[in-house]
Amino acid sequence: MDVSNSRPKQLIEDAMKALGISIDMNTEISIIKEIFIEMKIDDFETSYIPMKNFINSALLKPQNLAPLFSQIQWGLEYKNPAVVDFIEVALEKNWLHPSPCIIKTVHVIYILEALTVAMCNNNDFFVEYVEHIRLKEKELGIDGNHVLTSFINTFPASLNFFGTAKAVSLDMAMVYFRIKRELGELPVNNENIDQLYRMKKISFLEHKLLLPICNENNQCVCNDWLRINIYEAGITEFKHGFSDNALAAHVLSEDILKKCHRESFELTSVFPLGERSESYTSLSGEGAYFPVVALDEEWVSLYRTWNMAFILGELNNLHYLFPKLLIPSVLCCKDENFLGVRIVSLWLSINSALMLNFNQSEKVMGPKDRADMAFAWGEINKKYAEKLYSSSVSSDSDVLSESFKSRFSHPYRNLFSQIFRFVSR
Repeated sequence: MDVSNSRPKQLIEDAMKALGISIDMNTEISIIKEIFIEMKIDDFETSYIPMKNFINSALLKPQNLAPLFSQIQWGLEYKNPAVVDFIEVALEKNWLHPSPCIIKTVHVIYILEALTVAMCNNNDFFVEYVEHIRLKEKELGIDGNHVLTSFINTFPASLNFFGTAKAVSLDMAMVYFRIKRELGELPVNNENIDQLYRMKKISFLEHKLLLPICNENNQCVCNDWLRINIYEAGITEFKHGFSDNALAAHVLSEDILKKCHRESFELTSVFPLGERSESYTSLSGEGAYFPVVALDEEWVSLYRTWNMAFILGELNNLHYLFPKLLIPSVLCCKDENFLGVRIVSLWLSINSALMLNFNQSEKVMGPKDRADMAFAWGEINKKYAEKLYSSSVSSDSDVLSESFKSRFSHPYRNLFSQIFRFVSR
């Protein structure tokens, strides 16, 4: 689809109308309060003035959502053509309808975007918020220093093995994020990590997972954790019959094997692209060290649309899990900032979903046509995946077919082989 014409903009506006969303709508204080309670942050107190002001304003006065919606519209129109393609199909099939869940999703997006921006751009707030949530996790029996116990305690709430694994592994990712910021210009090497361990700033397991990510033989393993996460989701899709979207997951994983995508932490401010409101400047402070990874625009765009279709087809409580891909910081980010922003927003979303399950909240099951919607979206994603594979890996369609068949003929064996490689590095 050519996103340079006016058609995408009209489709997005029609989709908003079908969902009962008006660009000039305001937040509702009662919904904001409800979300804060569900996320376990109704008692959160921050010393970071911009976020203190944001929270107070959100709880005292309805906030206009026009700037947020305008940013999302821009991101869909100019950076996510496959999502626009799906919107067109969804409108034709009459799949989009208003509901209280949609309105709550909008409010989650509003809160999640502010939290993500502040955590990406201010390390003091990052540490404050992570420590607050980790205390809440410990009250529920989740502790990154005691992984086996955490698995046992979180398993009923996260519903499956990989849900538990993702929740625990994301805590490790946030540890890496925090420690790398503390190191600043210093490299993540044995000497510096050993020093952090001796200072008791990290646990033994965190020490293990923070070892240099590319070894001395130039064997690149720096994106193994990412590939494990993608393949885990792809296997779930494949087993449930969403093979087109599983192929998109496969292409995403194969594409990043082309070259070593080492990250560098740079002192910067992380903003979404497009015309953004002044609130971003106020939330960012003076910036912070942030991971920069050279990724292609097509890969980033495919990841977002693949993950959206996966969430729609496989997960519940979409009002908390879908926003992590719709917030402007993820939807409109610079491609080099994508992985860092994604880690932050995913950690926020996964923990919010865990809190819902532990609270025994009634699950939001998603739209009644969700399977048909996911199938249709997967077909669209397959086309974009084939295009990416052709331009970056091989133009021979048989190569992709054989590669996909080989990977998913023994999906779990191949996945655990990847996990073993990662933990034994």
